[in-house]
Amino acid sequence: MTYFAKTLPGLEDILRQELLDLGATSAQSVLRGVEFEGDEELMYKTLIHSRLALRILVPMVSGHVDSEQDIYDLTKTVPWFDHIRRTNTIAIDTVTTHPVMNHSVFLSQKTKDAVADVFRERFGERPNVDVKSPDVLIHLHLNRDGLASLYLDPSGRSLNQRGYRVDGWKAPLNEVLAAGLITLSGWDPETPFVDPMCGSGTLVIEAALLAKRKAPGLVKGDFGVQKWPGFRKTLWQGLMMEARLQVRRDVDWIHGSDIEPGAIAAAKTNLSAASLMHNVRLGVAPVRTCRIPDMPGHIVTNPPYGERIGDAATFQSVYADIKEMLFDRAHDYKVSFITSDPDFRRLMGMKEDRRIALKNGPLDVEFITYTMYPKRR
Repeated sequence: MTYFAKTLPGLEDILRQELLDLGATSAQSVLRGVEFEGDEELMYKTLIHSRLALRILVPMVSGHVDSEQDIYDLTKTVPWFDHIRRTNTIAIDTVTTHPVMNHSVFLSQKTKDAVADVFRERFGERPNVDVKSPDVLIHLHLNRDGLASLYLDPSGRSLNQRGYRVDGWKAPLNEVLAAGLITLSGWDPETPFVDPMCGSGTLVIEAALLAKRKAPGLVKGDFGVQKWPGFRKTLWQGLMMEARLQVRRDVDWIHGSDIEPGAIAAAKTNLSAASLMHNVRLGVAPVRTCRIPDMPGHIVTNPPYGERIGDAATFQSVYADIKEMLFDRAHDYKVSFITSDPDFRRLMGMKEDRRIALKNGPLDVEFITYTMYPKRR
């Protein structure tokens, strides 16, 4: 079976490797996603274990269309009653880049009408619509060349919504982006991890999940596929039990701090929701005096910039504090920053190991990694 895993720009290749590690028989990176092959068990495993996918999609049909009526006709070729119960609620999510057929709400309506008519013609009744919390979510993708593709979404809500973000504090990172940054950083999960500007804790939580080998699906809990006809409950329960048995309990080398007490309060709330309070050490501290274990490790952080911090003089002062901390106490550490500040590298004045272009929401950002060398004795 062919599946499609959606992700954020720049994370396609590491998602591809994750899917191969989970057992995909083949996987090919494309823009914002990965097409991969596997069976239904792999699809279940991916929903439970993937840290880097936003959604897993099951292709239903695709074809070139010239009008909204063509989309309706294409949608009606799918025997939706094989995939949706009459008692299920449904919703349509449309993404279109077509220059003419560009009204996503209207396209969703035409697609919904076609699904409803398939049921009416077969059973004389149709599923109800629930746009906020549907049992079955259908995706319509229409590209600029008129290729329309319909997918079923077994994810339910987006997989980055792990379920632990109770308090978002200020400008929290997308959870999938945070997991991607940690993977791209090359951090060894057996060594210390430090975020000295941790905000509401997304990076330290994702690091703790990785170090504990705790699948994100154990936190998220519910998935759309569980409401599908033909859902293999026994297989799912077995895979969830396997995931629970992989979790380790001894992780205590993840450290987060922030100068804002409110941020640390939010991080504690979120850690508690993820059942990770015993695995992450938090403290209120300016970046100059944050806790850094005296052994090789990795710092990964999202320093404040732009509107998050105020005028240029203020964030230049923050950068100076970061440099002071790195050169005084982060010996033998790798250090990775995500930033949208075009002056960041110049102000840091350090030779980077690696620089990767990414997106943080609408922002173009860079992910930059440096090496701090061991202290001379």
